[in-house]
Amino acid sequence: MRKSPPGGPGSPVPRPLALTLALTLLGSACALIPGQTLRDTDHPLAGRIWDSAAARFIDEDSLLGRAAQAEVLLLGETHDNPEHHRLQRRMLSITKSGAPPALLMEQFDIDQQTAIDLAVKNGSEPGALLRGWDHSQYRELIVAGQAAGMPLRAANLPRASLRPVVREGYASLAVTDIERLGLHAAWDEAREMFMARVIEASHCGKAPPQLRDGLVRAQRLRDATLADSALGSIERGVVFILGRGHARRDVGVPRYIDIRRPGTRMLSIGLVEVSAGKTDPRLYEAERAGATAPHDILWFTPGIERPDPCLNFGK
Repeated sequence: MRKSPPGGPGSPVPRPLALTLALTLLGSACALIPGQTLRDTDHPLAGRIWDSAAARFIDEDSLLGRAAQAEVLLLGETHDNPEHHRLQRRMLSITKSGAPPALLMEQFDIDQQTAIDLAVKNGSEPGALLRGWDHSQYRELIVAGQAAGMPLRAANLPRASLRPVVREGYASLAVTDIERLGLHAAWDEAREMFMARVIEASHCGKAPPQLRDGLVRAQRLRDATLADSALGSIERGVVFILGRGHARRDVGVPRYIDIRRPGTRMLSIGLVEVSAGKTDPRLYEAERAGATAPHDILWFTPGIERPDPCLNFGK
């Protein structure tokens, strides 16, 4: 993860610094640790593809066929796992009639689109524009997208735009934007409780309630913005590179697309790191908000050796 804020064990984190740290974690860039070692490569699920609705394994050809029919293909990753990026590059080979789909990336903020277009036009590397992400993790993916003729589109909300929502709530947004993005229409108490648990866990149980609730609001706004970006390119089709949590049908980007454009053909693929001793694919997403399976497809991969992120959290 990114460096933790200074201070001894148990010492309070100053509020502005706490908010900055929380938004860094919320932005999902906290997993960027290059050069890690793959683990559990011999796990019985590693490399297998699970169809959540049919509750059965499928082969890669079947998956590619389904992906080619999707208007929005979501490839939900763990950001620092090179196997996830390799599988994403493979999925860029899907064929569609007409123009190639757009390649949307959570890793670029929407205020960077002009700079991205200029970089592409000048033949320079768009990945150099990444903010707070490890360029080496995404270089080959961006190059593969360009080779396939896929327009590169920024999709994320700049972090500075989230701070007022964390502190003040949606009162900091225009009412028309709240309605257009479907922020309230897509939400309910079950989803709120689920996301509160997710935020608690991602912050090692140390997020005060006020900050936790603000981060839930920020996560909702981020997902709604990512969905808005997808809808802007949907006529030509979208391949979306984003974190696995954002790709969830129950609380993530697909939820907001469903609200705003019912009937959109989406395929949400969760790239999932296997866990030792956990061999039943149904156990990997047992926790969900409501009856909807979080992802249509689970594609299991080896994991990455990482330090425990909670060991030094808040230090």
